Amino acid sequence: LPFLPQFTTLVWNLLMNVTPYSKHDALATISIRFLSSLIGKLMHRKLFEGEGTLREIFGKIVIPNLMIREIDEERFEDDPQEFILSDMESSDTESRRKCTQELLRAMCRQFEQQTTAICSEHVSQMLGQFAADKSQWKMKDAAIHLMLGISIRAESAQFGVSQVNEGVNVMDFFSTHILTELQETDMNVRPMVKATSIKFVSTFRNQFSKEQFGALMPLLIAHLGSTHVVLHTYAAAAIEKMLTSKVDGPNNTKLPKISGADLKPFLGSLFTGMF
Repeated sequence: LPFLPQFTTLVWNLLMNVTPYSKHDALATISIRFLSSLIGKLMHRKLFEGEGTLREIFGKIVIPNLMIREIDEERFEDDPQEFILSDMESSDTESRRKCTQELLRAMCRQFEQQTTAICSEHVSQMLGQFAADKSQWKMKDAAIHLMLGISIRAESAQFGVSQVNEGVNVMDFFSTHILTELQETDMNVRPMVKATSIKFVSTFRNQFSKEQFGALMPLLIAHLGSTHVVLHTYAAAAIEKMLTSKVDGPNNTKLPKISGADLKPFLGSLFTGMF
């Protein structure tokens, strides 16, 4: 494929100059998918293997396409159904964010160590900006999406994540940045970050212990009462997925991770929140 390097450069330059406006979403998603299809294959490794190249992908393609835009905020408030269709993990609708996370996973397939290190630097920097100035909540949201992009090695929409990147401490990130966000009692404080945090919980449901489920359940139930459609929809979806999570039982059987007895203390508040 003698023309592939030149064509890849053209797509690369196109992506670095594409605007964040929604009218260019289709162009951006197709271009990101094209890069993902190349970078994830061993035969094209030489096109991307320099660390400078990987850092440029992060700085000029990954992060700009993960950041919340004005149109995303408008959809979250005014057209929640459209926002959910484009953002939820099991949706078939493609978005810049979904394609960018697939690009990160493709990068991890060939350059896991370098990608993880570069991503961790950006995550730390973004969370530091948020810690210094809580109005920079979009940085925390992007940091969570970066973690979602590099942490997953294998997953399915039905069963969740089955294999994680060993270079990422998912549970430490959860305890430090996700759990604290969900423990914030004011649902109007950073609702988009809360929605992303719930999506994180839903995605990594297989990695949580029964005790962690017990701690998460009242927090998710509390979010059922949010006036934000996206937030209470994500909370309901996360509860459903947690309740259908399975663990290995005797004789190659699968048993619910949360039994009826485990759920009983939450039934009253759960039904109140749902109905």
